[in-house]
Amino acid sequence: MTHNNPAFHKQYGGLVTGMLAILCLLLSCSKNNDQSGPPVINKVTMLDSTLQDSTFTKALPGTLILITGQNLGGVVSIAFNGANAYFNPTYNTSTHIILTIPSNAPTEATDPKVPNQIHLVTTHGELTYTFVVDIPPPSIAAISNENALPGDSLIIYGSSLFLIDKITFPGGKEVTSVATNAAGTRAGLIMPDLGSDTGRLVIHAKFGTAMSDGPLNDHASGDVISNLTNSGESGEPPVFNWAWWGANRTSDAALFPGTRGGYLQNIFGGVGANDGGWWNGNRSGNFNDVAMFATDVLTKEAAQYALKFEINTKEPWTAGINVLRFNDKYAFRYMPWQNADNKTFDTKNKWQTVTVNLSAFRLADNGVEGTGAAAVVMGDLLKSDGKVTFGYRIITESAGVDVYNTAYDNFRIVKIK
Repeated sequence: MTHNNPAFHKQYGGLVTGMLAILCLLLSCSKNNDQSGPPVINKVTMLDSTLQDSTFTKALPGTLILITGQNLGGVVSIAFNGANAYFNPTYNTSTHIILTIPSNAPTEATDPKVPNQIHLVTTHGELTYTFVVDIPPPSIAAISNENALPGDSLIIYGSSLFLIDKITFPGGKEVTSVATNAAGTRAGLIMPDLGSDTGRLVIHAKFGTAMSDGPLNDHASGDVISNLTNSGESGEPPVFNWAWWGANRTSDAALFPGTRGGYLQNIFGGVGANDGGWWNGNRSGNFNDVAMFATDVLTKEAAQYALKFEINTKEPWTAGINVLRFNDKYAFRYMPWQNADNKTFDTKNKWQTVTVNLSAFRLADNGVEGTGAAAVVMGDLLKSDGKVTFGYRIITESAGVDVYNTAYDNFRIVKIK
């Protein structure tokens, strides 16, 4: 099928035009598509002239390729495992075809019986050529709850989550019973009992491996600012550091089930628009300074680290801003409802992990926290001695909050890169 694809031209137009001109000069190409025999494919290479001696027999969807052969003019259609590829006849000569492998081309991951073929149809014949449409290795975008309890459901979100052999957890524990969706964007399993082991999850699949960007079961390590559990309390080793005000600290397992030890509950209502009085009625979380980093971290890129915590909404969150703050200067305006379906964020009384890259924290601009210049190095976010000054404040702007009933736990800073 011929098609003038604007996206193709925008991304590759200049490159393709230049390459085609060079090819025509070197090979005396002609736009005359008169043929003397059936089409033949000799090789498939990258379009880059420096790589054209490197023939390959497989490539990822979306790869720009150069097909070289004989009698290739007059293409009617070209398909990869049955998925038609868009191409421009301008880039079709008797000896070459330039095109992009379709992003929706079937692969072994979606169809075990995939033929692994290019099917080329021209005005004067057709052919099939053995070629594998490969898939990229798995990747992990997020994990539903990195501090899930043993026996809880765990969902991994990402891409290419196909043909998973096993998932390994800290302490060497393995899970082989994994359910995935057809698109390869979700994998579900039951959380094993990790005891006191903390570490990163690794997916082992046929097409590669993927590691989580932070450790699981990380609620009492040196990463933790506070897990809200105090000395002498049960549930987990204490990492307290709470300043004793701003929210309701509780360990009621029935109120927000699925966590260990203490957590903070922010519960309030009837707050009108443009109310910045975060110090009123359970609208903040305040912590003591915490010694967490050596001073050599101050020059590290902020983008290499992330703030992580668990959140649990007992009531849907539809307005209001949780201003997460470091060093009393840099802030992140946490509004998960903003991009949620129907502008409503709701974990349905289940704990969910939140990850905010530290480079997303910003200075104030015109008095509005979190809207100015972004943090560049860790020294922007930490005290000069490496201590962490952290807290959060819930305010309103254009819309008020009728009811807010949300819990927070396990605030931590994790190196993700």
